Amino acid sequence: MSAERIVMLAIGAVIFTAWAALMFRMLFLLRKRAEEESGKPFPGPGETMNHWGRFFRGERDRKLRQWLTGLTMALFVWMIGLALLTA
Repeated sequence: MSAERIVMLAIGAVIFTAWAALMFRMLFLLRKRAEEESGKPFPGPGETMNHWGRFFRGERDRKLRQWLTGLTMALFVWMIGLALLTA
C-alpha cells in the first residue's frame, strides 16, 4: 500500500470519527429534549419530528449544524480524493 493511500485513510478515519461523534451528540441531544418536553421516557414520532424541525431551523443549534455540514462536505471531498488517488 502506498504512503499516499495510508495518509488518505488516516485522514478519512479522523474526519469520520469527528462526524460520527457529532452525529451521535445531535441524536442524543434531540432525544433528551423530546423526553424532557414530553415527560415520557420514550417520546413518540410526533415529539421527535418536532425537535428535528427545531434543530434544522433554530438559532440554538446553528454551530452544531455548521460543524455537521462542514464535516459531511469534508467526507465527500475525502471520498472523491480517495477515488481519484486509486484511479
